[in-house]
Amino acid sequence: MNSQELINSVVDFFVTNMAMFLEIIIVVILAIVVLRLVQVSHPRIEAKIIGDRIEANQQTRLKTLLQAGLSTFQVLVICIAVLMILQIIGINIAPVLASVGIAGLAISLGAQTLIKDYIGGIIILFENQFNVGDVIEVDNVAGSVERIELRSTYVRDLTGKLYNIPNGEIRIHSNNTRGWNRAVVDLNLPFDSDTGKILEALKKGIEEASQDDMLKPLLLEEPQIQGWNSMSEWAVQVRLSVKTYPGKQYAAATILRKYALEALQEAGISLALPPSARQ
Repeated sequence: MNSQELINSVVDFFVTNMAMFLEIIIVVILAIVVLRLVQVSHPRIEAKIIGDRIEANQQTRLKTLLQAGLSTFQVLVICIAVLMILQIIGINIAPVLASVGIAGLAISLGAQTLIKDYIGGIIILFENQFNVGDVIEVDNVAGSVERIELRSTYVRDLTGKLYNIPNGEIRIHSNNTRGWNRAVVDLNLPFDSDTGKILEALKKGIEEASQDDMLKPLLLEEPQIQGWNSMSEWAVQVRLSVKTYPGKQYAAATILRKYALEALQEAGISLALPPSARQ
């Protein structure tokens, strides 16, 4: 075959399949246009949904969700475009879809943990279970949330350790920075103590504590004496409690304990010591 015959064959091929090439070009252009439109409109959609009225921690949560949705949509558009092109070329996509389904099933079975983590992350973000800065407890890990991603949540405890917790493992957790908390102070006192004298001293202590300028901004109500909370072989326990703003319970408990101990000391009442401390 000489060069002229080769050129004629190529021309005939393009002429014969012109409609197919046009369809492929249209599919590619449409896919590019859709991807470009989504990319360009994403900042506008983000600004409209989030706005300046939403708190910073919620902005981070919504941005993560929007970015995940954008990535998923882009992958979906590309997959649809590829399948349409295959069908235009004349390839039966039914076996392709079947093989993709089988491959997807195999991948999902092999990556169940990873998929569970991502689904857990989406649920945490969508339901707003906790935000960056919240103090949470998951299993034996308690600390402040530093970062929330689709796969993992990063929590730093009081000693400075940073824990990477897979979102799929966060089934039960407590959030110490939502709504309100309760500061609790337990005092162990000797069995032979004068009950009336103890209650009178503690009442004076919590009245003085309520006037403390450092304690007042932490409280949602007045401190209370809950009475005899429990009893052991060597002491009876009196409990003081007060409802506080989220995350302020530890600071409130420290101040409340200080005033309670000072009031007991002024009344001449000593705390009970466990047998091991008496030796």
